[in-house]
Amino acid sequence: MERRLQQTLGSYRFWIFIGAAAYFLYAAYFAIYGLSFSVGLISDHYVFDQLAKDPWWWAVLYYGSEGVVGFLCGFFRAIAGFFAVSAAFLFWRNKDGMSLIKSKVTKALFFEAAYFISLSLSVIASLAYFFTGDRFYYFDGLPGLIYVLVAGLPLLAMIVFVAPTLLNLRKKILQDAGEKEVSKWACLAGVAYLFVVFWFNYSMSWAGVMVTYPRVQYGLSFLLFPTNLLSFVLTFVGLLLLAFYGLAVSLPVIQKKSVQLNLKHIGALLSLLGGYFVFNMFFYYFTGGYEANPSVWYEVVGPLHNPYFWCFTLFFLGLVLVLRSNKPEK
Repeated sequence: MERRLQQTLGSYRFWIFIGAAAYFLYAAYFAIYGLSFSVGLISDHYVFDQLAKDPWWWAVLYYGSEGVVGFLCGFFRAIAGFFAVSAAFLFWRNKDGMSLIKSKVTKALFFEAAYFISLSLSVIASLAYFFTGDRFYYFDGLPGLIYVLVAGLPLLAMIVFVAPTLLNLRKKILQDAGEKEVSKWACLAGVAYLFVVFWFNYSMSWAGVMVTYPRVQYGLSFLLFPTNLLSFVLTFVGLLLLAFYGLAVSLPVIQKKSVQLNLKHIGALLSLLGGYFVFNMFFYYFTGGYEANPSVWYEVVGPLHNPYFWCFTLFFLGLVLVLRSNKPEK
């Protein structure tokens, strides 16, 4: 029993399954939350009465971006998570061969791309709010620049760079384009996540913190607080270095010089990325969370508000890969 447990915990396939399961559970949580919020929004007469005072097009954008998109993106990612965890389970247990696993992976890629594309209306809403001023009741005088920096630009980058990469990877798998071509686009997708979803996305949240807004903690004084400064450096500098490290590790495969990645380097990359989310969890709770530090960053980094917090599981997957160091799994 003990030996079997050690074999399971030392299996990279098991930790891929754990990561996929965490991805699915987080996606399901946000899907349920999005549905609950959307239903509540429809029945909220106060919100409707307040929005009725503003131009009709803003009400359309608000209900679309906050209500419809909030539900759809969670729904798409939950479906992606279901197929991802199904594929990971089959891969872990060596069941049904690669054909069924590939089928599930392509479906997961499609719905993950749909998740990003469904955020388009939120980008439009953020730009509309920015260019029309601070006169809409819902944002309570929040500077439009914050909305653009925290939501508009990061989401736009995900739609433009991440979604097409995922769809092209899916296309290559469906076409049986060959191991080199599939590996190339898998690496490009991973690099896109590192640069856009993680580094640019979270760095823009810190940029939003720098916009002055007296109701909550913003500005340089907030940044220079020691724990916040550490979090900023790990985000803006650390994630950028990690993204370039990922690019360097993936470059031989992207250039089709090889189809195999150095598992030791990939393990180190995944452990560092997962460790970043582990740090954020301790950082959030040890500093008192959002209630003690009301700001964009604490809202983004909170484990129950961050849709990418499931990535903390990558720390363990990476550790297993480093320890195995290219040794084939028995």
